[in-house]
Amino acid sequence: MRLARALHALCAPTTSIAFVCCPTAFVAFQHTRPLRNARLLELDGRFAVLAPRAYVPYDMEDPTVLPAYMSANVDIAVVDPPFLNERTNRNIVATLRQIMRPAGKLVVITSTSVSDVLERLYDAAPLGPLRRTKVDVLHGRLQNDFACWGSWDGADEFGVEKGDTAEDADN
Repeated sequence: MRLARALHALCAPTTSIAFVCCPTAFVAFQHTRPLRNARLLELDGRFAVLAPRAYVPYDMEDPTVLPAYMSANVDIAVVDPPFLNERTNRNIVATLRQIMRPAGKLVVITSTSVSDVLERLYDAAPLGPLRRTKVDVLHGRLQNDFACWGSWDGADEFGVEKGDTAEDADN
């Protein structure tokens, strides 16, 4: 819920936000406060039942096959690449380059084990350069450490709520 609140702090009522391969974050975001222009790009069609207007079928193996209305229409993209490798990230980057507005913001949640891949692929606006945020990512029983990165100036403070200190954001 903390991530959802932090994302909402970046949004206005007309903000277009896309959740790419991160249905849990989408559900938490919409549960906190639904946003009309929120979209979920996801392969699993079961999410179409949950949010039929928001669901966009997405196949990472065909990363630029998307509805025309998505083209250069996303203000904020949130992505959790499902595989920790360069190929997956290359495909996601192709998608993001197609859907994001030039002044858009990107939030990437993934393992720190691919930080070198992130640095190489997410290197130019609006995809980068990426800055590690204050969001503390807990991923259950997975063995890898996870973190959150943002692409905009000031992203290093993303995740700190009003009244928090930087130390509080880590807890």
